[in-house]
Amino acid sequence: MNWQKYNWSIIIISVLFTFAAASSSYYFWQQHTMTKPLTLAIEEIEGVEAVTLNNQDKAQTVLEIHVTLSNINNLQTTYESINHTIKTNIGTKRYKLILNDHKTPALEEFYYSIHHQIFEGLATGNFSTMYNSVQEKAIASDIKVQVYIDTNYLYLQLTTATGNLYQVIPRQLDDKEVR
Repeated sequence: MNWQKYNWSIIIISVLFTFAAASSSYYFWQQHTMTKPLTLAIEEIEGVEAVTLNNQDKAQTVLEIHVTLSNINNLQTTYESINHTIKTNIGTKRYKLILNDHKTPALEEFYYSIHHQIFEGLATGNFSTMYNSVQEKAIASDIKVQVYIDTNYLYLQLTTATGNLYQVIPRQLDDKEVR
């Protein structure tokens, strides 16, 4: 067979074009069937400002979902609504939900001043003592504190006139937060 009869530049260009067309088709298919509907569904939840999806961990196939929250009334119900929406849209695919808020240096400092009480409450199960201790410090710092607890998480919501800080802390401290 005479290999010089073939126009190799045309063959290479054809292969590259086919690869590019297949890759872009997959990208647009994924955008149309999963990414855009999921983003729109989460953005419809009250208190959600923005949603971004990041799937850089291709080997693990873990979808990172970053959700920016505005000033919300109840962190627990908002978080549960977001989780329910994600599970409804992506099924059994693994994901990690990351909440973004509008924290201020004062709120971060306050959180670090109370995080020992919070983790002690998680370890001992003495939530009323933990809540009373946190509430006393919050009143002295002019910060509104809401603490919600369910079987899986402790939800901490700190609010001032200029910002908010949201923490969702697993009650099982070895939880990797990937579902």
